[in-house]
Amino acid sequence: MKQRDEPRPAVPGSFFAKLMLPFAVPILATLVLILAGDRWPRAIAPGSGLKLAGLVATGLTAYAAWRLATGGLPDARVRRFAALLCCVTGLMGWPVWSTGPLPSINGAVLTDHRTVVMSLDRLQVTHKSRSRDLYHWAWLSAGADGTRHLSGRYFISGQTHARLSREAPARVEVKLARGLLGGVVVTGLD
Repeated sequence: MKQRDEPRPAVPGSFFAKLMLPFAVPILATLVLILAGDRWPRAIAPGSGLKLAGLVATGLTAYAAWRLATGGLPDARVRRFAALLCCVTGLMGWPVWSTGPLPSINGAVLTDHRTVVMSLDRLQVTHKSRSRDLYHWAWLSAGADGTRHLSGRYFISGQTHARLSREAPARVEVKLARGLLGGVVVTGLD
């Protein structure tokens, strides 16, 4: 076997750890928010999620990690490998950004408060994964007044579920506000 003319590139010991940052940073940010006590509303209305904001945060984190990991490395093969691995770990971090820290950041500043009347289609109870605890949901339909995109399944508290089961109203009022990142936040359900 003939050996290659080019020697194997040497990388620092922290190279691979730095390439994992696009996945680790959103997890650490979520843990910090949990430990700090999340004081902002996080309930995002259906159809107004933060997927695009999560993708942007993913791209910025992956680029920063790539620059940090390959800052002084001249070998193009190493830089390409680092870019590929940062993209993969960044895509792993995308749902973490979208469901972890970004809903909290979105709920930090609320503007454009409004109330929308919606039809209560049905109530639903599901089990938490590997637990006996329950999640409570309300399926709501919006009217034709430009809010149809808000129709869907809304997370509600157990007390609200019990009240709606008891009263069985045809319509409910949903209090909404626009968040800092543009996602619609549910601030109340009457």
